Amino acid sequence: MTTAIAYIDATRMVRALSAGIRRLFQRRDYIDRINVFPVPDGDTGTNMAFSFKVIHEAIHKTTRRHSLKELMAVVADASLDGSRGNSGAIMAQYFHGFSAALEDKITLNGADLAAASSAGAEVAWTAMAEPVAGTLPTVLEDFSIGLKHKVQQGVDDIHELLEYGLQCARESLARTPDLLPVLKQANVVDAGGQGFVDLLEGIWAFIVSGHTDELQIGENESVLPNNAAMEGGTGAHRFCTECVIQGDALDRVAIMQQLGQLDCSSLMVVGGQERVRVHIHVNNPGEAYLACEQFGDLHQQKADDMQRQHGLMNQAGQVAVVTDSGADIPLEEQERLAIHMVSARLNFGATEYIDHVSLQPADLYLMLQESEEMPKTSQPPVGDFTRQFDLLTGHGYEVISVGLSEAVSGTTQAARSAAEHFTGRVRVFDSMSASSGEGVLAVIAAEAAQQGMSLDEIEELLIQYRPMTRTFAIPDDLTYIVRGGRLPAWVKRLADFLHISPLLTEKEGRFKLAGFTSGTGAKPAALGKTALKKMNRETSYRILIAHGANPAGAAELRRYILKRQLRVHSCHITEAGPALGVHLGPGGLVVGFLPQPTQLIRP
Repeated sequence: MTTAIAYIDATRMVRALSAGIRRLFQRRDYIDRINVFPVPDGDTGTNMAFSFKVIHEAIHKTTRRHSLKELMAVVADASLDGSRGNSGAIMAQYFHGFSAALEDKITLNGADLAAASSAGAEVAWTAMAEPVAGTLPTVLEDFSIGLKHKVQQGVDDIHELLEYGLQCARESLARTPDLLPVLKQANVVDAGGQGFVDLLEGIWAFIVSGHTDELQIGENESVLPNNAAMEGGTGAHRFCTECVIQGDALDRVAIMQQLGQLDCSSLMVVGGQERVRVHIHVNNPGEAYLACEQFGDLHQQKADDMQRQHGLMNQAGQVAVVTDSGADIPLEEQERLAIHMVSARLNFGATEYIDHVSLQPADLYLMLQESEEMPKTSQPPVGDFTRQFDLLTGHGYEVISVGLSEAVSGTTQAARSAAEHFTGRVRVFDSMSASSGEGVLAVIAAEAAQQGMSLDEIEELLIQYRPMTRTFAIPDDLTYIVRGGRLPAWVKRLADFLHISPLLTEKEGRFKLAGFTSGTGAKPAALGKTALKKMNRETSYRILIAHGANPAGAAELRRYILKRQLRVHSCHITEAGPALGVHLGPGGLVVGFLPQPTQLIRP
């Protein structure tokens, strides 16, 4: 005979949620594999698991003497901060509705539980601009209807309520293919609904057994996604874009209407009057951020490239290469070699931009010329690296992350902090360079990965060629590099007085003065001559040229080098990103190169 449960207090809720979250982590790979809607990007399980991980951390930092209302307010706030993807956003709205319905209750009885869940399920439907039956809100609603039905029959035993609610949720999940044709075609149930049922399964197991094991993040075996489920592509929009808006009296409906005017899909706006999270699929994340900016201050911006995620299915080798946007690599090379980029952040005043996502290099140089305020660059958050590493390792890859010099930025340290959670599956390599120098190292790592080299072999390759990698730069106008604090003001005064230009080079991971050349401005011939002095005419080189809105200067530099260094494996041109470009300024030129590795047997 089962023991009746008359109430739930904060302690019981913490233990129940912990058990459910543990079950969700155990099932995340399976949920990823059945993810076909709204886009088959194979990450619903991962998104839900890590959305709930933030909740798990928050409730275990909270004293269990709190009332249920206080605890669920913590859950609601944590779910908003941690929500990832469509399902994470829907669950955040569910918890906000659940929490709001509790008033000031210290404990919950059966009727309270049914009422709060019904309130959460009702507002979960409002999270989406275009609600779709047969998805997570349907399962949330049917679960809540089941609880309410039992209460109306006079049942107040929470044990009996949850048993019946779980049965209703399972049946609802089984019906999702009948409500959504894309699920029936793929012969799967809704992934978000599956995640919620798995959460309930974990809670039910705790109720039956009375105990729960400690959650171990990252202990799962990784499995490759269901390729059949991934064949449908990523939809019409490329970037899964999210941010948090903070303000006063925020109107979710108004925000949704404003964003709905964009070319977009999968639009969701969740939260309360002071903080809301936006989730939207767009091709131009910058447009979404500008629209959100009208309502309040933006935080936690991120835009994941779903086309890149989908392309994982065709990535050769068993090692994936990650770098940060301090590395300047032509987009076509990033695409060809499946190099995954984690973006730095820039702040012009109070406005934050994501490099190469909401701010392109060309726009950066325009803003540098028009703004009297020097922008501030900041490293990507640890969470951005964690999300990228988790995606890749979850698809069965090991990872080598080639990072911006630790002597000038904390970016690579952020990657190291993220890598600690992946127990040997992720290696972080300090390029001791930036811009083109970091870029050519990332490129050879990616080619080595595509040729099937192991993680150890790729790391050894990078260690061997790092000291052979050289990077040189020349600014067009010293104003920016002085304003950014990378060059003393006296150097500019001296250069202006003598009518000369400084040349910069990387030494021990830092950019330092390498000498001067006569005349002012970014002189391609002067930079080319300096680079050629460090090349052996009998050796073939990989060369990468970056420029700050100066394509003509970059082309002239390329011609200068190719006329004099006949043995060249490749010589690419790209725009310089913010890591060096902010300080080098408009018109600046950078060249990075290394000898063609003998280990790479194909071009």
